[in-house]
Amino acid sequence: MDVAGLSPERRARSSAPHRTAGTPDRRGRRPATKPDAVPVTQPHTVPDTADQQQADYFMRLLTGRRGLIDQRLDGYRQKIAKAEAKGDADAVAGLRRLTRIAEQDRQAVDGLIDKLRRRFARRA
Repeated sequence: MDVAGLSPERRARSSAPHRTAGTPDRRGRRPATKPDAVPVTQPHTVPDTADQQQADYFMRLLTGRRGLIDQRLDGYRQKIAKAEAKGDADAVAGLRRLTRIAEQDRQAVDGLIDKLRRRFARRA
């Protein structure tokens, strides 16, 4: 039984014709040609200002994100104090774990902000 061109013999050859990479394509298509390159003349200040605008955008985005993380940390600390007052050790452990995760997030965001400040220092 020959299913999908597979023969039960291990060393049987495929019935499909074999072409090497150097064999020309006989389907009648011509190779694609590249269009003539048109030189683009733009002032060199455009990428700098665009990069600076993008850096400003991400700086605002990251500082906003850091503010949200700080609010979340404050909420966790308040909940930890309440849970400790109640004596709920399980809740305290869970909230401390969430606090550690939020602090790691804040460190990552702080690192990104620092790198943006170093890379895109404001020119006087």
